[in-house]
Amino acid sequence: MEPFFYWMKYKSLYKEEPVWWDHKPAAVQETIRQYLLTRLYCKVRGRDGHEGVYITSKSSKTVQLFLSAIKGFYKTMIRLNMYYFDNPLIGLDGPVEMKDYPGVRPNRPRLSPLAGTEEPLSFRRETDSYFKIINDEWIPEIIGDWDLPYRVYQAGEASGWSLRDEVITRFMFETGARISEILELTIGDYRNRTDIHELAAINKGSFKRRIKFIRISPDTLKLLIRYVNKDRRQSAKTHMKFSELTNEEPIFLSKRGTPYTYSAFYSNWTTIIKQAGIKLNPHKARHWFVTSMLRGIYESSETAAQIEDKKKQLVAYMKWRDPETLNIYEHYYDEQKFRELHEKLQENYSQREKEYFKSLKAREKLTKPVQPIHINLDSSDLKDDWVHDFFEGME
Repeated sequence: MEPFFYWMKYKSLYKEEPVWWDHKPAAVQETIRQYLLTRLYCKVRGRDGHEGVYITSKSSKTVQLFLSAIKGFYKTMIRLNMYYFDNPLIGLDGPVEMKDYPGVRPNRPRLSPLAGTEEPLSFRRETDSYFKIINDEWIPEIIGDWDLPYRVYQAGEASGWSLRDEVITRFMFETGARISEILELTIGDYRNRTDIHELAAINKGSFKRRIKFIRISPDTLKLLIRYVNKDRRQSAKTHMKFSELTNEEPIFLSKRGTPYTYSAFYSNWTTIIKQAGIKLNPHKARHWFVTSMLRGIYESSETAAQIEDKKKQLVAYMKWRDPETLNIYEHYYDEQKFRELHEKLQENYSQREKEYFKSLKAREKLTKPVQPIHINLDSSDLKDDWVHDFFEGME
């Protein structure tokens, strides 16, 4: 929020007057509208009781976070009796109450979803925000560079990365787990799985509960064991081997012996990516994993039934709340298959074109008419010879 309040102090105007955070809602709303337009590069369209915010290609990725933070700020100021108006981030058209939707029993209210006797409502809960993001549809990024992990590994070696960061990076590409899920792995997460290549892991929104597992390759497992028994021991406050550590001990530690944080890892990650000469945030490794897995499913399956079965396994492994998430990746794969088909077709077109013109030239040589010989009678020598031969022929 600091950039916004700094901008508000020096740049904002409402009715040709500067605006501060404790002014009336209309002034604050106009200031936020100006900020969305000029600083976050959104498009804002007024509607009945609220403003529609359209995210553009130039918009900041923190638009939703910014609006949520400002809304929470004013809620707090109102609760502390420091802002004496209605929350400027809450619109006039509030959300539709659940009671407005009838239940299956005539003239009776809907039962709680916990009862399980009525079909759950399929609509999303409406927001009461004054600024509503209209086109905020999440679309995963598709990473189709199949050699991407190896480029990152090579850059890591060239930059002198630590064994810890190498293990974490390999976890990212091999498991499809979020970086936060990897950094929070514990010794117990490895022990709690019967397969030596698997670890239990948290999932987004699981409240630290281990509700899924991740799999690593044999080579990455060897690196993990070497890290825990050697490099990690040098950083840890208690120099214990893997068999001596408690289940609660985090696997990855900083050089000070504290749990390895995302900010510390990202600093090292930036160095590696700069060495590779690419722009890549850690989360894109997850998208690369899904794209690669989907490609492997299609290439290794012989029937449509096998494809569907493997896709269900992938959805279960990723712990997606909405199975439809996979459809977007499939759309990419369908496009990729069309590109390959189109490239092959273009190659055939090109080859056929060369053969056609080659055969055309051959036909032209066979059917080319004999050009008549033209005698120039303007030459006196030729003219006399012709007359002489003519008279000899007459005799």
